[in-house]
Amino acid sequence: MPETAIRPKLHKFLSTIRGRILFITLSLTAAIGVIVIFISYFLVSNNLRQNLLQTSETTLSFLRSSIDSNMEGVNNYIRSCQGSDKIQKFAMEAATTDNRVKREAHDFVTSTYASNSALPSHLVRMVIIGKSRKDIVQLVEASYSTSRISSEAILSLPYFDDLHMHPGEAYVGIQEDSFVTRQAAMIPFVYPIQHTYKADETGYIFAEISINTITEPIRDYLSRTDYQFYIKIGSNLYQYQNNTLVPCPDDITVVDAYPDMALHENTLIQKVYSENTGRVSFMITQPLVMDGWYVMTEVDTHTLSLNILHSFLLILLIIIIAVSFIAFVLFSFLSQTINVPVGQLQLRMKRIEEGDFSRDDSTEWEHELGDIGKTINDLSENVLHLMNQRIEQEKQKKDYEYRMLQSQINPHFMYNTLNSIKWMATMQSATGIAEMTTALSRLLKNISNGTTSLISIQQELDLVQDYFTIQKYRYGGTITLEIQIDDEGLLPCQILKFTMQPLIENAIFHGIEPKGCAGSIRIHIYKDSSGDIHIEIQDDGVGIQPEVAAGLLVQDTSAGSSFFKEIGISNVHKRLQYEFGSPYGLSIDSTPGQGTVVTILLPFTQRKE
Repeated sequence: MPETAIRPKLHKFLSTIRGRILFITLSLTAAIGVIVIFISYFLVSNNLRQNLLQTSETTLSFLRSSIDSNMEGVNNYIRSCQGSDKIQKFAMEAATTDNRVKREAHDFVTSTYASNSALPSHLVRMVIIGKSRKDIVQLVEASYSTSRISSEAILSLPYFDDLHMHPGEAYVGIQEDSFVTRQAAMIPFVYPIQHTYKADETGYIFAEISINTITEPIRDYLSRTDYQFYIKIGSNLYQYQNNTLVPCPDDITVVDAYPDMALHENTLIQKVYSENTGRVSFMITQPLVMDGWYVMTEVDTHTLSLNILHSFLLILLIIIIAVSFIAFVLFSFLSQTINVPVGQLQLRMKRIEEGDFSRDDSTEWEHELGDIGKTINDLSENVLHLMNQRIEQEKQKKDYEYRMLQSQINPHFMYNTLNSIKWMATMQSATGIAEMTTALSRLLKNISNGTTSLISIQQELDLVQDYFTIQKYRYGGTITLEIQIDDEGLLPCQILKFTMQPLIENAIFHGIEPKGCAGSIRIHIYKDSSGDIHIEIQDDGVGIQPEVAAGLLVQDTSAGSSFFKEIGISNVHKRLQYEFGSPYGLSIDSTPGQGTVVTILLPFTQRKE
C-alpha cells in the first residue's frame, strides 16, 4: 500500500480514543521495557560472567578429582611396594642361584597389581632394581609390547638422575618409552627403596604411568563440554588434543586476576594473553594431588561473551513477554472501560442512522458514558413515531419508483445510471466505488456486444483490468495483477474478445481463493523466434493435479461467475482453434501447491483498420 494512503489512515486511527489509548499504552510499556532491559544488562552481565566461570571451575574440579583418584591409586600401590618386606629383602640381598626371594617379591607385586582392576590401564610398567644385584623384578601391562630390559638400561636413561634427585615427582614430564617396539608416551617416576633398619638406599622402583591416567577423564568431560584443557607437569605445559597430550609453549601472560570469583581457595582464575594465538581468554587453574601438577581449562572471551549474550537474550525474552503481558492487561482494562462503551455507542448511532430508533438499555451504564447512552435512547424514542410514518411513506414511494424503473430499464439507461453513480462517488471522494462502477459499466458494454469479435490485445488487456478491478475490491486488495509486455508492438495484434478474462477468473476462483491467503497473477506477453505471440497467465495458487489439467481443454467446464458462465476454458481453447487454426490455442502447466501457468498461443496478425 502506498505511503500516501497509509498516513491518513494512521492519523485517523490515532485521533480516536482507542488509538490514543493503544499508543499511550505501547509507548509506556516500551519505555519501561527499555529501562528494565538496560538495567538488567548492567546488573546481570557481571553475574552471568561469574556464574559461567564458576560453572567451568566446577567442571574442572570434577576433572581434577578423577585424575587425582587415578594417580592416588597408582601412588598407593607403589607405596605398598616400597614398604613391603619382600621388596626390601629383594633389594638388600645380592643375586644368588636361589630365586626364592626374587619369586616372593614378584608374586607380591603381581598379586597386589591384579587385585586392583584400574591399575593395568594406568601403571604400564614397574621395575624393582636392587643396588647389589643385576637382576630385576618387572611388572608390565599385558598388552604392552616390550624389548629386553635390564637394570643397566634403566640406570642409563638420560632422565634417570633427574628423577632420582626428585623421588616421586614427574620432574621430566612426558617422555617416549625407550623399551617398547612402538612409539608410546608415558610419565616416568623413580621411588627409592630404603633399608629396613638404616637410612641407606638399597634400590629403586622405576615406574611408567600411562598418559591415559590423565586423558581418559578429560575425554569423558569433553563429551559434555567444548572446553580446552591443559596439564602442567613441573615446568612442562601440555594441551589435550585428540586423546593425547601435546607439548605447547608456556607463553601465557597474566593480564588480570579474579580471586573473588573462585569457589575454592586453591582455584586461580586469571585473564591471560597468549602470544602464540594472540587472543585474550580466562584461564582457570587447580592443583592436582601430585606436587607440581596442575590442571587448567581455557574459556575464550568470545565464547564467554556469546554465552552471556545467549543468557541475556533469554532474560530479554522473558522481560519482553512480561512487559507485553502487562501491556495486554492494561490495554484490555482500558478497552473494557472506555473503548467497549464508546464502540457500543457508535454502533447505536450507526443503527439509528440505519433507521433503528428502538430503545437500547445496554448502553445505559452507571457512569458518564451511560448518561450519553440514556440521552440517545430518549431522543430516539421521541422521534420514533414520526420516523416510522416517514419510513412507511418512503417505502411506498421506493416500491413505486422501483416498479417504474423495472419497466423502463435498458442497457443505455444502465450505462447512464452507472456513470451517474461514478460521478457521485467521485464528487464524494469515494474513488473505489467510482473505479468499480466505471469498470462494471465497460464490462456490461463489452458483454452486450457479444464474445466472438476480434479486438486488439490492448483492448483485451483493458477488459481484463476492468474485471480485475471489480475482483480486487471484492477480495479486499489481497490479489495483485502484474502485466509484462516485452514488445509494445504486440499490443495492436488481434485476439478474440474475452480470451484472457476466463483464465484470470479461473486463476482467482480455483487457484488463489482455495489457498486462503493473498495471491498474485502475472501476465507476460512476448513473441517467439517463429513470430507467434505467447501470452502467459501465471498464478501462485494451489495448482492443479496433472490428470485434472489434462482434461480442462476437452471438458465443457465453465468459470464460476454469473456474468461469464458460458465462457469456460475449453470454450476459449476451441474458439481460438476455430478462429486461428489447430496449432493455436491454450496449454496448461501446473504444479500442485505452487501455481499454474496457462499459455495462449496466437498468430502475429495486426488489426485491420
